[in-house]
Amino acid sequence: MLLSFFIPFAIALVAAWIAYQSQEEIVKIFSMIVMAISLLLSFAWAPWLVQILILSTSLGGMRYFCDRHSCNDATKLR
Repeated sequence: MLLSFFIPFAIALVAAWIAYQSQEEIVKIFSMIVMAISLLLSFAWAPWLVQILILSTSLGGMRYFCDRHSCNDATKLR
């Protein structure tokens, strides 16, 4: 299995840490942009099995979040 998708993922983690620790607004914005691009690249380069695992985990997390916070409750929208 090709593990080159870990390089942009590691860059995204470092950029997220820099954005979290920084006090300067421009540094935060730049590191968030770098983080988003790196995460997209790492997802695009990941093997299909890892992509399926990430997508299923994301969908499960969204389902848990919506069940927990009642996103589908039509009475809350009114």
